[in-house]
Amino acid sequence: MRQLPELDEACFVQMGDFVKAAFQSAVKHRLARVYLGAMVGKLTKMCQGLSVTHAWKAEIDRDILAASAQEVGAPPDLIEAIRAAETARFAAERLASLGLSLAFHRSLAGKAIRSLKSAYPGPYQLSILVCDFEGRFICRLEEDELA
Repeated sequence: MRQLPELDEACFVQMGDFVKAAFQSAVKHRLARVYLGAMVGKLTKMCQGLSVTHAWKAEIDRDILAASAQEVGAPPDLIEAIRAAETARFAAERLASLGLSLAFHRSLAGKAIRSLKSAYPGPYQLSILVCDFEGRFICRLEEDELA
């Protein structure tokens, strides 16, 4: 909400783990804009195309995390450590320590936008806002920024 102060409080909906229900509703109601806020774990699950992102529903696809880490220039040993890690948070924290947090999260956000727009086509414009585990803003990626 801090990132979109021009919007009324009524514009914000907590979708929780229910990606499919939220996006089907957005399409049904012909929303012009959808802003989605997420941290690295949920973002990765959206990249995977999961309709429900609950922690117990499906594993994080660490290959997606590793691919994004590689795209932003992470060293090979870290890429392999990310593939073997238990959590998406591991990747986010290690990449942040190398100064690659912004690029990494933008890469994931781009993958999530592509996945969501493919699964839930509609005339809405999608923007993803990413925050860290303390709720601090990391980045915002607009659909029209993608090549």
